[in-house]
Amino acid sequence: MFGAFTVLPDADALAQAAAQRIVRNLAQGNERLAVCLSGGSTPLRIYRLLADEPFRSAVPWDRVHWFWGDERFVPKDDPRSNSGEACRLFLHRVPVPASNIHPVSTTAAGEQPAARQYETELCKFYGSDVIDFARPLFDVVLLGLGGDGHTASLFPRYPELDETARWAVGVPK
Repeated sequence: MFGAFTVLPDADALAQAAAQRIVRNLAQGNERLAVCLSGGSTPLRIYRLLADEPFRSAVPWDRVHWFWGDERFVPKDDPRSNSGEACRLFLHRVPVPASNIHPVSTTAAGEQPAARQYETELCKFYGSDVIDFARPLFDVVLLGLGGDGHTASLFPRYPELDETARWAVGVPK
């Protein structure tokens, strides 16, 4: 049912193992790759590692597109911005083309319009408005887990958990 679990001694060992796995998956990937990044504090150590050697030289930056699984509806320069943190910690420190960075808009009229814009962006990148489960949208997905049990801005008992058609939803939080 579930794959093998890896237990690591601490957060630094986890970040090392995750960065290694990301690079290994990207090295085996296709011509164009898509990574879905996590928000919150979970991935910050990983981001710092990816910006430095030996990981920096191992990522095919020009072939990888970077997306977010969630974003806080705050300006990019706000420390709570998930895409802002990823850009500060690694994406603006490595040779990734700007066109390969796909943040959620936080200048839209609200969470729902931003989610609709992001859904359009995802469909355009994917080349269809229907997911073929034999062809995943993302090659690598990072997920964290909040203390309240949420992941990717999907909170326990929130109605957004019942969504089955949309690719992105705005979550008021």
